[in-house]
Amino acid sequence: MPAQAKYTEVMSVIKRRIREGDYLLNKFPGERKIAEETGVSYMTARKAVTELIDKKVLQRGPTGALDVHPAYTKRANPAQVVFLYPAYASAYLTQLRGLVSDFAQKRGLALRPVQFVHWDETTVVEAVEQARATLVIPYGPEIPQRLLEPFRENKVVILDGDFTRDGLPSIRLFKRQCIERVYEHLYTLGHRRIDCLNTQHRNPEIDRRIEIWERWREKRGVQGMLWDDPAPVFTDPTVVAYRSMARILDEKQSKATAIVGTTCPAAIGALRASWERGVRVGRELSIAAINIEPPAEFFCPSITGLNTPDLSEVLERCFDWFFGRASWSGPQLLEPTDSPLFTGESTGKHVRTRVDASL
Repeated sequence: MPAQAKYTEVMSVIKRRIREGDYLLNKFPGERKIAEETGVSYMTARKAVTELIDKKVLQRGPTGALDVHPAYTKRANPAQVVFLYPAYASAYLTQLRGLVSDFAQKRGLALRPVQFVHWDETTVVEAVEQARATLVIPYGPEIPQRLLEPFRENKVVILDGDFTRDGLPSIRLFKRQCIERVYEHLYTLGHRRIDCLNTQHRNPEIDRRIEIWERWREKRGVQGMLWDDPAPVFTDPTVVAYRSMARILDEKQSKATAIVGTTCPAAIGALRASWERGVRVGRELSIAAINIEPPAEFFCPSITGLNTPDLSEVLERCFDWFFGRASWSGPQLLEPTDSPLFTGESTGKHVRTRVDASL
């Protein structure tokens, strides 16, 4: 490959990294580091940098350090908002990332997704302090106290949880009345023994969902048991749900005619264990989830649960704050207006069957 093509390729790499927000979290590298990262010689990297300085893409400071030129920042509109979320495989997290990214794109903005494994990663604070704003999906029971100050000092919004008690604007995805709609659907179908299955690691939102189930049962006079078997953080709760449900069925531990998973993976695991044991889901035993993830509608049987709500209104409120000068005003807790209930084949009318006698 000719030298000309090499240095122009390096220029393209650098410009793309700027647009994608790669340098939100890391200082701009020098020529030697650029050469190492792109697999070219130092002289080729230096030529690429010189060209970018001439084109006002980069600038060199008094100390010789490189940085993005303000003129290019205006032209390229690089990512300024970080989407910070836990680094474990989840269709739900992927869906939320897509929804927020699509919303940002409609506003002519780029979103920088960043994953983290634990709260003590330097990435967490660096993202919050260097980005214009950050949307954070938390994990675990609480955000460590040492992080609350930098979170409050910068524009941070918590997504999928209520952390307003810590002074942080928060988006809670599912209203209480929407969650109760799942149970009311089962009640209307004649179910009076409704268990709750949780295999998600405990956090404020999961605790809230369990509390809503308990209070709804008391209000309706419905019987039910809580099967709480949280999967370790960063492991698959579907597998744990499958094993829990298998044990419940094999040992005839429950008399429920319906089971609701606190999350979609819990329902998926329960569905599989039931199918393997010849239980006709939707006829002999109803299984639902509080919220479903994209594949749930295509399962056989399809899984009943709440669809992810339209986030446009609440995200509009957040992005207006991100790019405005005023402080946050009004209630810190935001909730979408509605979360539609998808009625799948996994739930049906209660009829007394052999499962009633064996569960």
